[in-house]
Amino acid sequence: MRKVIRGFSKFIVANAAVVLAILLLPVFLVTDDVSIFESIMNFLFDNRS
Repeated sequence: MRKVIRGFSKFIVANAAVVLAILLLPVFLVTDDVSIFESIMNFLFDNRS
């Protein structure tokens, strides 16, 4: 059950990350250091789950 909940939460966060990346496109043109985006990507692609 925990894996299902963890997978569902990653699915929701992944979709939110796509929307956030689209909203942050002007920021990415100026800099590539966006800490909140980095933390979301680390959550999605860590190997502990």
